[in-house]
Amino acid sequence: MFRSGNILLSLTILICLCTFSTEALAWQVGIAPATRKILTDTPMPEETAISLQACRNEWEAFQIVIRSESAISNINVTLSDLTGPESAILASSSARLYREHYINVVDESPGSVTYHERGTGLYPDPLIPFTDPYAEETIPIGAPFIINVAGDEGLATVFIDWFVPEDADPGIYSGTLQVTADYQTTVELQVSIEVWELNIPKERTIATAFGFGGNVRDYHGGLDAENTSEDYSEISRRYYQAMHDHRMDPTRTDTDVQYNFDENGDLLPVDWIAHDAALEPFLSGSLFDDGVPVTRFDVHRFRPGSGLGGLTEDQYKQAAAAYAQHLVDKGWWDKAYTYATDEPWLNGGDETWDQIEADIDRLNEASSLWERKTLITGPKVERVGDRVGIWCPVTPMYENWFYTGDSMAGREEYVDHLASGNELWFYVCNANLPPYAGYDIDTNIGYEPRIVKWGTYYEHASGFLYWRMNYWVNNDPWNTYLNLEEFGDLFARNGDGFLFYPGDHDGTAGVDKGSPEWLTLDGPVVSYRMKQIRDGLEDWELFRMAENEGLGEYTRNEISKAYTRFGDFSFELCPGPGTYCPDDQPWTLDENVLFQVRERIAKKLLYTLYPDRYDDPDKPVEDGDAELEAEAESEAVEDGDMDEETTAEIIAEEPVESDGDTSDSASDGDDTTPYPENKSNSGCNSGEAGSALAFAFAMFAIMLSRRKEPN
Repeated sequence: MFRSGNILLSLTILICLCTFSTEALAWQVGIAPATRKILTDTPMPEETAISLQACRNEWEAFQIVIRSESAISNINVTLSDLTGPESAILASSSARLYREHYINVVDESPGSVTYHERGTGLYPDPLIPFTDPYAEETIPIGAPFIINVAGDEGLATVFIDWFVPEDADPGIYSGTLQVTADYQTTVELQVSIEVWELNIPKERTIATAFGFGGNVRDYHGGLDAENTSEDYSEISRRYYQAMHDHRMDPTRTDTDVQYNFDENGDLLPVDWIAHDAALEPFLSGSLFDDGVPVTRFDVHRFRPGSGLGGLTEDQYKQAAAAYAQHLVDKGWWDKAYTYATDEPWLNGGDETWDQIEADIDRLNEASSLWERKTLITGPKVERVGDRVGIWCPVTPMYENWFYTGDSMAGREEYVDHLASGNELWFYVCNANLPPYAGYDIDTNIGYEPRIVKWGTYYEHASGFLYWRMNYWVNNDPWNTYLNLEEFGDLFARNGDGFLFYPGDHDGTAGVDKGSPEWLTLDGPVVSYRMKQIRDGLEDWELFRMAENEGLGEYTRNEISKAYTRFGDFSFELCPGPGTYCPDDQPWTLDENVLFQVRERIAKKLLYTLYPDRYDDPDKPVEDGDAELEAEAESEAVEDGDMDEETTAEIIAEEPVESDGDTSDSASDGDDTTPYPENKSNSGCNSGEAGSALAFAFAMFAIMLSRRKEPN
């Protein structure tokens, strides 16, 4: 009896301990749209289902959020196929799963303002694939994983990217996913994707120029710098492929051409073999898995602003004419442009402008093929006349939203330029002080990179440029995100100049440089920001498809619900220190507005193309349908909505009205106005202390000139 009593007591204690342990390990699992950046203080999504919408040949993403107050191990996510019309499926094999890796930002990017804060703490950016995407066999990398409350504050997020093939039948596809872990009840979540009868084009119609190259070898391919084996070549190709997967083209590729002249100064036959071998894989598409070529490329020679390059003027003209004609013969010339000296307004001023003008004139004299082939990173200026084919301003140097005195070319100033068949591109850089959207890691708003692309379409742009994909800091890109050494306190921004993370640490920089010890991938790690950029580029293609069907005005009217301008001057004098109080936000703070606008544009395009199969989203409401339409509108973004708490916070935090002028009217365009003094040093080149000091004084002057009485 005594022994039996002890056994009974022991069992009772064991049961109690197990019950306590299960309660301590209880987790929360929810589902959220990909636009929502999940931070440690983000409200836990209560939704257990999500409804998405996608064109064919498009990626659509969402997130799984997991929280726990105790450590949890062996967490994993498995997907079912999604079943659609007549048993058609969207295969789970078409989805890519990643664990969002949280990096610790210890110094915030400058310029934080209300509603557009930057801050320290944990932010998701590197996306660790569940399995090694570069291995033939299945090798676990990002999953199963754990929650370690001490290190990650009890938060884990899974990013799921689902590709809709171009031959998918239109309709709604539904399925489930399961989230499992040791000692936890399996959680089942519902997923549906409505596939629209619209195909995002495989061959991109939008020009992109994302700088890449230089230091991948530091982190891949072994310590021997002379190792240029086929294995390393494939690693390098994977970086280009990852860019391509996200609809980003490299700005240029390295090519080699030698020009030789006889004793009379005449150009000898040129050996184009090495040059063509380097370019052909990009321009034929053979470098990429889908065979789709790049849309545009910088020829990386005869660069206006760089002078004659050691040639005589006559030799220069002969070489330039021969090069242009060779690209015509190859069928590549329509994709080509030449990138002038970067940011001439910053790098040399009048002297640089004089050289650029002379070099463009020289190219045009060499061959009419060079006319309008020059790209300049900066706002349109009158002094160069009509020499420039592509103006590419950083977004704060467009219109008079940031700069004072109507000194920047804006919407009206680009009308004639665009009407003549020329182009407008944009770029972001470290001049993008909030509320200008950019590519900062430490923003709370996940879709900032996406809304930039909506703005570029709205402003009639046809291309987008970003200065670097892999300008990694101090050989430590997984731990150093703010390049203070080169750009200083005023211009260093977390994540500026890189969107990739190296997947390994076995390159020439040494075994302690590169990825964390636990991560070895023979290729890149992509980022959350890259996904947002890609989604913006896909949206841009959708908008252009609508415009091509006569819906340009309709599309821009819809976009104006989400975007009215790139940003505002960020130092307005408002009640309270460091606050920002425009009369209205330059772009929406509500992710649901993006979903609703995108859906209306897609449905209007469907109705325009197939009026016998789809309803007009603007069909007048008949008397008996008012109640039904009200119900439909309330469910327009079903299950993609933010939770009630988050929505309530946004409604409660409407901006304080101010008396400041936030007009988006175009500048007067006075041709006699001198080119404005640089006030923002975009920092796409290395910053200097002198420039930073000049900027500080200039900003102070602007603040004084724009000062108004507080409300």
